[in-house]
Amino acid sequence: MAQAIDAELFVVYTDMGQDTSVENQKTLNANFRFAENVGASVVKVQGKSVAQSVAEFVNEKHITQVVFGRSATRGWKRYFYLSAIHQFLRDAPAVDVHIVTQEPD
Repeated sequence: MAQAIDAELFVVYTDMGQDTSVENQKTLNANFRFAENVGASVVKVQGKSVAQSVAEFVNEKHITQVVFGRSATRGWKRYFYLSAIHQFLRDAPAVDVHIVTQEPD
C-alpha cells in the first residue's frame, strides 16, 4: 500500500516491557528483519499503551494511513485487541485505518 501511494512505510513497536522471553525476542527480531526487508523503517517507542503510543507517532509524523494486523484470536485476547483499536481511534488524528486479519489455522 505504501508503495502504491509513494509513501514511507513505518512499523511501530511499542515496548511495554513485556516481551522479555527469549522466544518473544526471537519472534520480534524476525518481524523487524522482515519489515526492513520490505523497505519499512522500524520505530521502537516506549509506552504503557500501544494505542496511545501509535496515535502519538501518527500525529507526530502526519501519517494518513494506518494498518493494524490482527491474528486469529478469541476470547479475552480479542477483547483487548478491539479495545486497543477503539482507543487508537479515539486518540488518533483523522486517519484511514485498515485492519488485516490472519485466518485461523
